[in-house]
This record gives sequence, C-alpha cells and structure tokens, in this order.
Amino acid sequence: MPDPVLSVQGLEIEFVSQGRVSRAVDGIDIDIFPGETVGLVGETGCGKSATALSLLRLIPSPPGRVRAKRMRFDEQDLLELTPDEMRRVRGAGISMIFQEPMTSLDPSFTVASQIGEVLNAHRGLTGSELERESLAVLERMRMPHPRRVLRQYPFELSGGMRQRVMIGMAMACSPRVLIADEPTTALDVTVQAQILALLRDVQRETGTSVLLITHDLGVVAQNCDRVYVMYAGHIAESAPVADLFGEPLHPYTQALLRAVPDMHGDHADLAVIPGDVPTPVSFPSGCRFNPRCAHVMERCRAVVPRLVERRPGHFVACYLYE
Repeated sequence: MPDPVLSVQGLEIEFVSQGRVSRAVDGIDIDIFPGETVGLVGETGCGKSATALSLLRLIPSPPGRVRAKRMRFDEQDLLELTPDEMRRVRGAGISMIFQEPMTSLDPSFTVASQIGEVLNAHRGLTGSELERESLAVLERMRMPHPRRVLRQYPFELSGGMRQRVMIGMAMACSPRVLIADEPTTALDVTVQAQILALLRDVQRETGTSVLLITHDLGVVAQNCDRVYVMYAGHIAESAPVADLFGEPLHPYTQALLRAVPDMHGDHADLAVIPGDVPTPVSFPSGCRFNPRCAHVMERCRAVVPRLVERRPGHFVACYLYE
C-alpha cells in the first residue's frame, strides 16, 4: 500500500466568539492515497467545509483555531509551514474548487486575467506563453468558444461555464490533491453530470487525488473509491464505497441511505431522520448521533465511541458492534 499523499490525524477546529468556544471538528483522521477519489459526506453543518478549509490553512485566526497531531502533505507538515511556503502549496500542491464559483471568481477581472494570475504565480509564465497556456486551460476543460470566454467576465458566463473556469484554474498547475467542495451546487442535473464527468476525465489524465465533499450520496456512489461519513464534527463511518452502500453499519449512515428517494419505489416509504444536526455549541455528550438514533443505549449518552475496524477497510464508531 503506498503512503497517503495527504494524511490528517486528530484534526480539531475551534471557533471563539464572545468568550465561547465551539469545536466544529473534533479529532478526525483522514487519509487520501495517490490517484483515488475520497468522498466526505454528511448533512449541512457537520464540519465538511471547515475540514477542507483547514487543509489549506484558510481558517481565519482569530476566530478560528486549528490543531492536529499530524497534517502531512508530501512529507511536509502543513501546520509548520510559513505563510509564504503555504502559498506555494496552494494551487501547485493542493488546489480547491469552492462551492459557488460566482463568489470565488472576481467579477471585476476577465477570465484571462484570473487564470493568468495562477499561471504566473506558480509557473512563472508571462507574455505570449501565458496567453497560450490560458487558452489551453480552457480547451482542456472543453469550454465552448474558449478564446471568447477568456475575454469575458464571470457574470457573463453560465453556472456550468464558471465552474469549468474554476476547475481549470485549480488544475492549471497539476496539483497532487484537488479538494472539490460541493462542485455541482446550484447546477441543473444535466450540467452537474457534465462537470462530474469532466472531473473524472481530468483525474484519469493527471493522476490527481480528489477529496469530493458533498451531501449527495448519488454523487458519492458514482465517483468515489472510499468515503468518510461525517456527523457533528466526528467521523461516524469510513469504508470503500461498495462496502458502505452494500452494508452500511452506523445507524446514521443507514438513515441517510433510507432517506434517498427511490424512483421506482413508493414515495410514502421515504424515510426522514428525526431532529436536527446539533450546532457546535450544543453537541450532546457521548455519541453525537444519540438524540436521533433509534438504537441508543445508556453508554451512547455517556462516552464517545471510538472508530474501530469491523471489516477490512471498513471502520465504524458505534457501540452496536462491540
């Protein structure tokens, strides 16, 4: 088994506001191996995006605080890098596609200038060489009319075209790891499928590892090799994607899968998970899922279960399996 290209152990993310400390992510471990696509899935508010931002050290401090036993990328400890060293890692080593490209792209600059900024900063390209490579970036993204798009501003593009620009910028320097945070949010189904197919093709061509953050289990099933299921700042379960969908172990994972609509079934059978995801200031003691769990036991309310391997490569944090 090769070493992970990105490995995080004991990641904790806290936010301080008006003297109150809330721990949004509480001691999670994540490994990403060369060339694989890893899904990070969970309901809104569980800590997925905060985890992604912490890997690039984009959590503002204050109010945020990030700690980890280890956060290694290509033999580098990301938490020990200087700001200048970390800027060199962003884009060239680890890139990120953010949730909403309209807010990630600067509306006052053309597409050419924004792609050019990345290529100049990380590859030192200038002049005609910069222009040629900027065009090549859009061509690799299968952008319609790429020369025209280079002269346009983000507000002149459709959502799918903006997302292609974002992917192109993220992949312009052939990073080892690409973090895609809800890359198909607000796109219609047809465009969503095109963007996901583009990501798969780019990954096959470059060998880049992908961390795909989403709440859509269908996207995970079609695109991921392994998956981490996150709930309220903890990892509830992790497994190869076929194992997770074939035999989910954690009650939360089981409930998520029951809540997926079945196009061929009776809509009356659609399950819902009672209650809401707790906020970091009101996490329950013990297992974070215990107030919503149909199998809750007394010790679930008292002690946080450890993530333990139940089958080869399949880990779950639940007392049902002890």
